[in-house]
Amino acid sequence: MTSTTTERGQITFEAPGPGEWMLDSTHHGRRPLSGYLRPISAEAFEGMAVMFRRYGLPLAGMDVRHVHGLEYIRPRAVGDSGKGSAPPPTWLMKIVARVHPELRRRNRAASEAWRDRAWREDVDRWFDGERARVIEANRSFQQVDLAALDDGALVRQLAELTSHMREQARAGFATHGGDIIPVGDYLAHCAEWGIAAPEASALLRGSSPASMETARLLAPVAQALAAGGGAVGSIEEVRGLGAACAEAIDEWLALHAWRVISSDDLDAATLAESPALQLAALRSAVEPVEAGEVDVSAVRDKVPPAQRALFDELLTEARYGLRLRDDNVGVRWNWPAGLLRRALLEVGRRLVTAGRLEDAGQAIELDAREVSPLLLRGDGPSVAEVAARHRFRFAVEAAGPPSTLGEPEPPPPFEALPAPMARAARAVLALIGAMEGEPGAGPLRGVGIGDRVYRGRARLVVDATDALERIEPGDLLVTSFTGPSYNSLLPILGAVVVEEGGPMCHAAIVAREFGLPAVVGATGVMSLLHDGDQIEVDPVAGEIRVIS
Repeated sequence: MTSTTTERGQITFEAPGPGEWMLDSTHHGRRPLSGYLRPISAEAFEGMAVMFRRYGLPLAGMDVRHVHGLEYIRPRAVGDSGKGSAPPPTWLMKIVARVHPELRRRNRAASEAWRDRAWREDVDRWFDGERARVIEANRSFQQVDLAALDDGALVRQLAELTSHMREQARAGFATHGGDIIPVGDYLAHCAEWGIAAPEASALLRGSSPASMETARLLAPVAQALAAGGGAVGSIEEVRGLGAACAEAIDEWLALHAWRVISSDDLDAATLAESPALQLAALRSAVEPVEAGEVDVSAVRDKVPPAQRALFDELLTEARYGLRLRDDNVGVRWNWPAGLLRRALLEVGRRLVTAGRLEDAGQAIELDAREVSPLLLRGDGPSVAEVAARHRFRFAVEAAGPPSTLGEPEPPPPFEALPAPMARAARAVLALIGAMEGEPGAGPLRGVGIGDRVYRGRARLVVDATDALERIEPGDLLVTSFTGPSYNSLLPILGAVVVEEGGPMCHAAIVAREFGLPAVVGATGVMSLLHDGDQIEVDPVAGEIRVIS
């Protein structure tokens, strides 16, 4: 347990219930969620229960608790009383798994999922129609002129948008099995064959097209600049490079301008709010990198000969499923969340004018139930209370929240579970482990991505806006974690270092897609390096070395 004192009293980090709770830091960092997003994010995890049933996992759901606004999660097993007790011994678990009605249903579901390759249905449903419908809904919300609405209409629009965000966030988790199961199954089998997750995940390069979407959309801009477009000082000058450039910029902004960027929360500026950020992204546009054929022979040779056909099948399925991950998140979460931020900023501007808010951006600290009475009648939290909520979130982040709370819980004895169910459980655990990673051996160590050493100037940045305004070609990005906002920046970088995550985190996936050396999971690296340091990134050794 750790604690620190703030204006709102002492911050003490205690487990919110029995068992072990894990901080979801790879999506939100270590800053508490904004007040408006907290219930939406917690409710979204209900979709995980749908996914668990579909793939026959022995998990009833994912418990979510907010500790000072930080999101801590704990998987809850079927039959878990919530008391955090250890799983039954192997002999008893073998009996329970075969006589418990729900576990028997789960095992049948697992058998059918493996037989039918159910993840392909999730992937195909998304790309064959559902994706287009969600994009159309997002575009419809985006086209509403919020400033033209009266206060009552704005409140109704915000309610509709909030409902849309809730629905899409939950659906995103419910269909997450489309990538989790095949990728995790591949990683779990590779681990059994002695192939570590970084080595196995390297073979997935080229299977995450969403990570390259900005590069593809802005390819005409990259081509025009490379053909002698010269220095451009404004977005209009870039548009002036030709009709193809103007069309590319319009489509890019239509699809990405109102997505949240440097985290999955509502508290960071979007592209739409920052013309300087848009221009910087356009200036850094490069044509998409073609991954080419990935050479799997060295890794495949480590697999026992009798199981190499299985390895080939697992790799094919992992690559098929992985293309869902970033695309699903971007369209179902990042975009609706950005539109939600847009509406809340309009609410915030009106509240500032009425003297009911200190800053428009602080509207994200309101609970959804507070917005209507505060905007329409002036009833609700005071200016000082909302401002204090805002400051408290940063105080909690500065206090250094722990990655886990509570007592560690041993996993269930997989050997006691029926084979189909055990395989599904191993797949999920393998992918979670590869996303979260293990703490490095030191702050200058982590998991390496790539096979070449890179030396360059370190740029320590806290968000994508900061990065795009300061990064120059060849620089080395050092940050806490990355999200889709960095995708347009990565092509001009020499290498990437992040504090959070493992070989399947966003930074690792995108570094592979662009062929960049990277070290992820370098816990505490931001506190040891200085902006402008000359450093060396060695992904083979998983090390960061200060040169000068």
